[in-house]
Order: sequence, then structure tokens, then C-alpha cells
Amino acid sequence: MKEAGYSVEVKTAEELRKIFVEGGVVNSPRWRGVSGVFVPAEDYVKYFNSLPQAVKERVVKFWGEPPGDYMVEGGRIVLPAVQLGNVGIALQPARGFHERPDLIYHSKDVPPHHQYLAMYWWLREVFRADVIVHVGTHGTLEFTPGKEVLLSGECFPDLLIGDTPHVYIYNVNNPSEATIAKRRSYAVIVNHMTPPFTISELYEEYKQLDDLIQEYEEAQLVDEDRARLLKEEIFKKAKELHIDGRDVEEIHVNLGKYRRTIIPKGLHVLGRAWSLDDVVEFITLLLRYDREFKSLHRVFAERRGWNYDEILRRDPEKLKQLEEEVRDAVAEYLRTGRWRFDKVYKDFIDRVAQPLLANGEVEAFMNAIAGGYVEPGLAGDPIRTPDILPTGRNTYAFDPRLIPSDVAYRRGVEIAESILRSYRERYGRYPEVTGVVLWGLETIRTRGETVGQILAYLGVRLKRRYGGWQWDLEVIPLEQLGRPRIDVVVTISGMFRDIFPHLIELLDDAFRLVAELDEPEDWNFVKKRRHIRYRIFGPKPGEYAPHLPQLIESSAWNEEADLAKAYIFHMSHAYGRGAHGVETREQFEALLREVEVVSQVRDSHLHDIVDLDHYYEFLGGLAKSVEVVRGRRPEILVADTTGEYIEVENISASIKRGLITRLLNPKWIEEMLKAGYHGAQHIAERVDNLMGLSATTGKVEDWMWRRVFQRYVAEEKYREWLRRVNPYALHSIASRIHEAYKRGYWTPTDEELKLLEEVITSLERELE
Repeated sequence: MKEAGYSVEVKTAEELRKIFVEGGVVNSPRWRGVSGVFVPAEDYVKYFNSLPQAVKERVVKFWGEPPGDYMVEGGRIVLPAVQLGNVGIALQPARGFHERPDLIYHSKDVPPHHQYLAMYWWLREVFRADVIVHVGTHGTLEFTPGKEVLLSGECFPDLLIGDTPHVYIYNVNNPSEATIAKRRSYAVIVNHMTPPFTISELYEEYKQLDDLIQEYEEAQLVDEDRARLLKEEIFKKAKELHIDGRDVEEIHVNLGKYRRTIIPKGLHVLGRAWSLDDVVEFITLLLRYDREFKSLHRVFAERRGWNYDEILRRDPEKLKQLEEEVRDAVAEYLRTGRWRFDKVYKDFIDRVAQPLLANGEVEAFMNAIAGGYVEPGLAGDPIRTPDILPTGRNTYAFDPRLIPSDVAYRRGVEIAESILRSYRERYGRYPEVTGVVLWGLETIRTRGETVGQILAYLGVRLKRRYGGWQWDLEVIPLEQLGRPRIDVVVTISGMFRDIFPHLIELLDDAFRLVAELDEPEDWNFVKKRRHIRYRIFGPKPGEYAPHLPQLIESSAWNEEADLAKAYIFHMSHAYGRGAHGVETREQFEALLREVEVVSQVRDSHLHDIVDLDHYYEFLGGLAKSVEVVRGRRPEILVADTTGEYIEVENISASIKRGLITRLLNPKWIEEMLKAGYHGAQHIAERVDNLMGLSATTGKVEDWMWRRVFQRYVAEEKYREWLRRVNPYALHSIASRIHEAYKRGYWTPTDEELKLLEEVITSLERELE
């Protein structure tokens, strides 16, 4: 910006961090006094009185007369903002839920508080910004109350941003929330790439177990007695590490899955090009998948006479060999230009490598704030959809009328049948009612796999017409379906509601069609409950989520039932043809009382179950609510569609994979900590998520909390690294582990508890 003629009085990111963190330019200060911009209360009151009467009444109802009591000092409102030349930098104010957690239980429509309003007024009218830039995915402006589309002057996003041009730096991986930012806050998106990707690999005791298996396989050929002793050691070690398997081969396969799991490598820096090694690794991972051409790994397997689909499930050593061969071929081409295989792969590599080796995000951002045209670009998961490259473009998704795609429908059928088959094998019958989490983000990235899953439960297929732009619903006859029609409680996010209203109508039509079929009720579980009108539930219009993360982060809950109470309170609004947010708590609870299995699709390589608070908020919240109203916990399943084949697994397996491959993995940790303050913050957020998963699913085991304690508190290397780059994050991690002990999720030894409390106490002394 300086080179472009802006006056910017800060030189480095570290200098900026010191201004904010050490200077007390923060929200909700705990450790030090506050600093920043001080707005005289009388100036703000004058602005507040100019607002529409309806807006003033809503704000005063929740937050009192202006200027309120939050971030007010000496008759002035404190804004966490600094002016550095002609650039102002601010922290977006908190939404107020941490200060007033009772609002989560009792209020579906919480307006921004006075400090929040004052911040945007100051940016527009006092600082007089020519453009407002939001940095990061995502903020809260676009999720403040108001209409979903065609906002008025009484809708808070419109009122806050005003007519100031708005540029939003956003992760390319998240098209649905970017769409909301464009629709509700008039943002021009400049999207950025994700971090590079790599494979988890094995480490420490997991590597030792793998070595034992290698040794065992060699001993089988030459020394049966030694092989027997090694086999005993393998089972002992696998049990200690919680690696499942009925025999050595199955243990090896499960260990191999962890080794080749795709994980992100640190954090992305805007405008930073990837290294050649990162590009080689990324393209190697892309070539695992069949696309418009065969997977190169598959081609290499077929040249050797191997069945690729078979070894994907059963032979981790051959998979490892194939991966190395593909990586070597890609590296040779990018370094020397020599390519010995089909030209289609060469063209694909060229198309992907060029924008990663020459990143244009900063140039795109500078063009945007100068009022230039930002080229539109597709968004999505970069491994699933590499066509998102290059980044630095104005995010769009695609025509929503094409969802679900034919492929997504077929994959949804596979998910549904897999869940029903495994349930029947375990219980000897089909579940009558299932619960499904349906997100806008997942629907965009998968083109509608969960929509296909819901239709498959009902025994309904789509018949496209008019070139695919419209469709009819076609009932699959029971004799062809071969099983009962399963009832479904569909829980949607606010983003799904806003982006896909036509799919809500499609699904509602499908439920009504099935309910009216002339079939016996013991073969049509929707008809059995046809007295319940609605099947699709979500937040009220203008709201977007159940707000469980605010409760978890603030520890503002006494028992797990409190989380279910908040979830049901916010999610009991019905949607369908002719119904938009009808409050029907009684019908919602009536259906939850009969749910036997709940599921959600995991669709992105960037986030595993432990990485994103929305997983415990939606899937965990649904499961806990079913448990509370039904008196029995449902089966909780995750359909992981990120791999070469779909794998339906229980939530325990998903949590365990996220822990082993990411949160406990030195390779993942060290890349995060190289990112400094922000990377440490990301680690702390994942420990928060572990608490959310503990409280909502009951599937975070004692050993998991112990391993987190050992890694981040007991292990001096990472404890001191965290203390150095972000002591606040270390304190958050240690405090959350201590909360797990207090809530009964972890039983530490006396020595562990003593060390934990000593670390917390010493950090508090330092921070104070």
C-alpha cells in the first residue's frame, strides 16, 4: 500500500500485533486496560438518535439507553481501532453473547450493541473511510439481524455498512458464506487460497507401531516364533494408541489411513506464492482422484496389474508406493519439463501450478480498493474443485438450479444406503426416523450430496426436464426400493435457507408426495407420521445458527441439557412450500423424540470434525437435543466424502482421526506455530471445539483429553513455543483442559492436575 501512495505508519505484522495486543487495543479486556479510539458519548448519542425509531427501540430493549455499559470508560465509548496514516485498522466488536450469554437461551434476534454501532459509524462518518475492508473468513456484520435479501434501512447490515464501498478478503474454500457477505453487506470479494496441503504421515509411537508391522511381515516369512511375539506386541501397542483392528492387517490398514490423510499445512499468507515443493505435493494429492480423466495413481496401478479400488481399502504399502511414484513424476516435470505420460495430465498440471507459483492476490486487492474491476471466479474446496484457481477473484458459486447434480444424487444414495445397511446389521431393523444436517456450504461444494441422501431415504428420484433446469419427483416403487421409506428430520443452516429456497420447496414436495402414497405405514414411515406437517427446520428468518459456540467459548452452561435447550430454541422454525420460519417447537420436538440416527457430510479437506465449531454446533447440537427429548443418544455418523471413496463412520472415529492427524500431530502443530500468534490462536480454537464435541456427542474419551494435555501443557517444547508466540492461546488451552477435568470429561492424575494448575497460575501472573 505504501508503494501505491498510501500513508501507512506500520512496517511489519509483528509491529501491528504489538500495537493491538500489548497496547490493549482489544475487545472485552481481561488482562490490561483498554486503548484505541475514544468516542465521546454525546457524539454517539446524537448519531443514535438519528436512527430509525424501530432500530432504536430494538437496541435499547437489549442493551439499554445509549451509550450502554459495554466498553464505556469515563463517559466515552472505547473502540479497538488505531489510525496509522490514512489507513485505519480496527478489530470488529464482539456481538455481545459472551457478555450476555442469557441472550442465547432467550432471544432469537439480538441486535448489535452500542459499541458495535459506534464502530461502523466512526469508520464511515468520523474517520470517513473511502472503502471498508473486512479481513478474514468470516466476520459478524453480514449475520446481524435484518432481511435475508433486498435489505432496508432498518436492517442492520445495511445500516452499518451504509453506502461505503465494501471489500472483503475471503477464503476461496467458503462460497456459501461469501455469498451471504455479498448479498447482505454488498461486499466485493477478493478471495484467497487455502494453506498448502500435505499428508499427515506417522510420528512417534504411531511410527513405531508401523515399524513393528513391517518387521512382523518380514518375520512371517523366516521366523514364525518371532512373528508370534511381534504380533502380541502389535496388538498391545495398537490398544495403547487406540488403533482399531481385529487382526494385524486391519490395524495396518487403519494406520495407513491416518498416514495418508490430507491435512492443511499452516496458514495462508495473502499474496504469498507456494514453494515448488508445496505445489508438487498438492498436485500429487489432486491426481489421487478420478476427474474428467483417470486418477494418475490408478493409471500407475493398472500398469502394474493392480486393482486400484481394492488396494485403496486394503494395501497401504502399495498406496504409499504409488504416491511416491506420482510425486516423483510431477516433481520431474515441474523441475525439468520432462513428461512421459498422457498429455491430459501435463495440461492439468500446467493449469494448476502456474497460479500457485505466481500468486496475484495482493495485486487484486490493491485493484479492488482503488475501485477497479475484480474478475469473478468460482469458489470451493481446492482439491475437490481445482477450477477455483487462480485466486484473487470475486467469489461466485454456480447456478443453484443445477443442484443436486446427477453425480451428487448417486453419491447421496450411496451414503443413505450405507447408513441404513450398517444400522440394520447392528439392530436387526431399519431406523424409522433419521436426522440430517444440511448446510449451504456443503451443498455448494458437493453439488448436493445431502439432498441426494434425503431423497434416497424417501425412495424418490429426480427426473430432469428442460435441459436439466427443472425436474419432476419420481417415486421408486417399494418392490424396487426393497426397504421401507425412511422419515427424515432435516435441519438446515441459515445459509442453506437463503441460498437454496427452491431446494427447500423440492424437499418439502418430496415429503408430502411420500406421505400421501397408498402404502402400508410399516413400509412408509413418513406416512406413519403424516399428522406432523413439517420436516425441515432451522433458525428463524434473519438468523443463521443455534449459537452453541458462544456458550462453549464463554463456559456459560451448567449441564449438557442447557445446550440442547439453546439448540431447540433457535432451530424450531419450519420451512417448506408456503412456510418460511414458522415457529413449531412442538412438531420439532415430536420428531426429535423418534430420531434414531443422525448424520452429516464432511466435504472439505481443509476442515476435519475437530477443526470447525459448526460441526458440534449443528451435528452435535442435533444429537444432544435428540438425546434430551428422547432420553437416549442416537447413533451419530459422519459421511466423509473427501476421499477416493465414500466412508461412513461413527463420530468417535471422526474425532479420533482429527486428533491423531492434526491436533496431536507435530507436523501439523509446527506449521501452525510457524504462523505465530494467529497459528497459536487456531490451535486454541480446536481445543475449544473438543469441549463442544465432548458436551454434545459424549464421544471425546478420557485418553483424548490426556493426550492434548501431554502435548500442549506437559511437553515443554510446545508449551514454551506457545508461551513465546501467544501466551493468551496457551492460557486458553490450559484453562479449557482444566474445564474438561471440572466437568468430568477427563480424570487427571494428581501430578497432571498439579502441573496443569501451576501452568495456568504462572501464565496468569505473566499476563497480568
